[in-house]
Order: sequence, then structure tokens, then C-alpha cells
Amino acid sequence: MTKRRVRTDDLPEGNLMRGVVGFEQSVGPADLARVARTLDGWLRYPNDTDLGLAFRDWMAASVERMALDPVELGGTLTEATMTLAERMAEWPKRWRSEGEAEGVARQRAVLRRQSARRFGDPVGGELDAMLRDIDDWDLLSAVADLIVSAESAVEFKGRVVALLRRSD
Repeated sequence: MTKRRVRTDDLPEGNLMRGVVGFEQSVGPADLARVARTLDGWLRYPNDTDLGLAFRDWMAASVERMALDPVELGGTLTEATMTLAERMAEWPKRWRSEGEAEGVARQRAVLRRQSARRFGDPVGGELDAMLRDIDDWDLLSAVADLIVSAESAVEFKGRVVALLRRSD
């Protein structure tokens, strides 16, 4: 017998099991917010409060499972849905910023290695120190060009120093 996986669309609208399956199958915050908005529309009666809180807690656990920042989602499912929607708008900006910072750090490491290969380990160490606080991609690209074009370690270091002074 083949196991058939239940999909959210297999269940009738307004069925709480559809919400349970929706939470379990959510692969990102947008899915969670969509399911939560739907559930919030269904759970509008006073006796649904505990059930809404249970779904809010489940949503918080799902956000954590997705390796996202812990989020204080508020006291009700409605507040949780609104908070998640607000945070969803922030996450891509932060991920881009973190990705750019990581990319700059990797670029600096490549420049250090390449300069060390071309001009010796001491030059690589000196370049690493000079570029420690540099996060300008254009400036780092210009340093990469100098690694290729400089004839000697002395010329390379002098041109890097001049380039960094001009950028200040």
C-alpha cells in the first residue's frame, strides 16, 4: 500500500485540520502568515480563544523550526499574524545585508591569499590589515586589479596605500 501525503488543498475550507496540515507543510514565513490569516478568520468566537493561542504557539515553533529569529508574536492569533507579516518584510533586507557582509569578508580573504601567493605571506598579512575595515566592492575590485598589474611587492603595497588614501 502506497502512503499518500495529505495536502492542504485536499481538505475542505473551514476545516481546522486544514490549518494543522497548512502549518506542518509551511516552508517559509509567507506560508505561515497565509495559514494564520485563514485560521484567524475561522476562530472569531470567544470559545475559540484557547485554540487560537495554541495555533499562535505552533506558529512561533514553526518560525523557530525554519531557523528564523525568535519572534514574540503577541497575545492572540491576530496579533501573531500581524507581527509575522511585519517581520517578513524585514527578513529579506537583513538576509541581504548579512549576505553582503559575508561576501565582502570572503572577498577580502581571497585578496589576502592571492597577494600572499603573488608577493609572499608577509604582504598578504599586511594587505589583510589594510583591508580589515573596507567593505566597498569597487575598492576591493581595484585592489584585485593591483595584484595582477603590480610588478613587485613594493609597488603593490604603495599602490594599495595610495588607493586607500584616495578613497578616504
